[in-house]
Amino acid sequence: MRVWIAEKPSVGRELAKYLGKGVQKSGHIEIAGTSDVVTWVFGHILQQKTPQMYDPLYNSWSPALLPIVPQRWELFVKAEAKEQFQTIKDLLKQADEVVHAGDPDREGQLLVDELLEYLKNKRPVKRLLLNALDEISINRALRNLRNNADFQPLKESALARSRADWLIGMNLTRAYTAMARQAGYEEVMRIGRVKTPTMALVVKREREIRAFRPTKHYGLKANLEQTGKCFSAVWLIPEEFPGCDSEGRILKRELVENVTQEILQFVKNGEPFRIEDVTKKESTEAPLLPLSLSALQIQAGKLGYTPQQVLDLAQKLYELKLTTYPRSDCDYLPASQFKDAKVIFDNLAWAGWQAEVAGADVNRKSRAWADEKVSAHHAIIPTTLLCDKARLTKEQQDIYALIARSYLAQFYPSHRFSKTTLRIRIGNHTFQGTGKVVLEEGWKTLYKAEPDNERPDEEAVLPDLQNGDEVSLREMNVQEKITKPPKRFNLSSIIEAMKNIHHFVREETLKAQMKECSGIGTEATRAGILDELVQGKFLRIEKNMLYATDIAEKLFDALPKSLAYPDITAIWEDKLARIAKNNFSAEAFLDSTTEFVRELLGEAKGKTISVLEGQILCPVCKKGILKRRSGKKQGTFFWGCSCYPDCQTRYSDKRGKPDIG
Repeated sequence: MRVWIAEKPSVGRELAKYLGKGVQKSGHIEIAGTSDVVTWVFGHILQQKTPQMYDPLYNSWSPALLPIVPQRWELFVKAEAKEQFQTIKDLLKQADEVVHAGDPDREGQLLVDELLEYLKNKRPVKRLLLNALDEISINRALRNLRNNADFQPLKESALARSRADWLIGMNLTRAYTAMARQAGYEEVMRIGRVKTPTMALVVKREREIRAFRPTKHYGLKANLEQTGKCFSAVWLIPEEFPGCDSEGRILKRELVENVTQEILQFVKNGEPFRIEDVTKKESTEAPLLPLSLSALQIQAGKLGYTPQQVLDLAQKLYELKLTTYPRSDCDYLPASQFKDAKVIFDNLAWAGWQAEVAGADVNRKSRAWADEKVSAHHAIIPTTLLCDKARLTKEQQDIYALIARSYLAQFYPSHRFSKTTLRIRIGNHTFQGTGKVVLEEGWKTLYKAEPDNERPDEEAVLPDLQNGDEVSLREMNVQEKITKPPKRFNLSSIIEAMKNIHHFVREETLKAQMKECSGIGTEATRAGILDELVQGKFLRIEKNMLYATDIAEKLFDALPKSLAYPDITAIWEDKLARIAKNNFSAEAFLDSTTEFVRELLGEAKGKTISVLEGQILCPVCKKGILKRRSGKKQGTFFWGCSCYPDCQTRYSDKRGKPDIG
């Protein structure tokens, strides 16, 4: 018997359809007339043991018991999965061969592999890599079964990530929760290698905004003319100009007004504005690459969708067989799928994209088709299945449209434009004018409905000027400008920051290295991490904008820099990627993580979390007082010092407050 194990029931049912006529049983499907049986997991059936499951001693969250480092890592079957676990266990006893049909990513590899290992499976295992659930994709995958052993490094990477996260989370959460309890906090201070630096990004941005003081500064703009054609140019402030601040800005209006008068005097004396230099450069801009999940979340954010909504909608489109695997961090496509373009074009035209399809060339091949840049999964694209938009919700249509547009862009020509820069001189002053002339819209035709903040300035039309030409002055105005605070993170920009984490590392030497990794978190986990930070009261959302809470700021101040900045987390992602490629040791990674945890715990000793405003303090030791359940009678409470048992001060409850008297 051959047992196929899918990652979720919906995938198992689709797979069974293509294997033959299925007979539904409890927790599995038997394929009539064959020896094939399809079963499934639903996420991780197995879960890592908690510290107290290793030893009841750890029911205490005392910092004195840290660090907790399992000598032998152990898993247990989740209560809600016991029935399905037994089904798989019974099927494996009868199996001659197993096919691993988990999702084609790090976690998908682990959650089936860990189950096979837990059940001590000795049968040969094949690997099915499903990137989509339409007939062509499934049949293509079925013809290309791999040996599961080829993916051992990918599993080791996922396992290393899981165990490292446990070491950080269990140890540091206990250490900082104990610290917070002494300040009177009741919340658990959940620390995570991705979660905490993400929280810190928002805290630091919050403080930058709070500390920002707007600076008013001034410039000069001239409207010039030649042969009836007008254009504008701005005055270039000389480096040695007196009265500039450290950023090269002029803070006093009268200084610019003096320059204005000086230039007007030149004009009055008959001195012209003369073209000193003309630089023309023709450039091309290749189509944006097809979408990874993060790129899809960022684009959909402009339409008002949260990252979690986008993931859920993309997952539904995948299950409807309309788009490929959604949790992809890849934005390239395998060359073998290029031949599907004609069918996809016909489907998109039928679905109402006739004009967009008409502008595409099915024979054009963009840079996206690159086998060497595709691993287990590829960018998210439409499948060859016909899309009936009438059967989709408005939200599903929006996400499908973004995916379809991105795919079609690969068959459009590059965007071509010519950019001209003019240097114009009068007396000892220099002005600069820029203009952009679009030679061919190309793929940007598909994106014309979107606002482009750069376009108004970039696309000024300039007259055809040569060096030495003279232009006349129509008017000149002092420009009053004001500096703007850093932009607050929203749900899309924080995803972009997590993906492009190299912009936020402390060490300049790491930036190039970090640019090569895929950021912090994974495509599948980033939305969930943000939800956890909100649920944990570290972040709050108002009108799609992220704000750091008081608790987050207090925790940030107590954290060591190595947890508050993304450097170490991004390095981890780089190492995990190397483990997946079999060029770094998972054991060495966990050894270094364990040592890192010891260092962090050492740094935490002696630190304190400052008390929240309004927190009631113990009159004896000045630590926070916590509300505690009495245990004598349900619904009764008392108030006790957070330093118990060192301080045993306690008070009865009086209308929700300690009866201090």
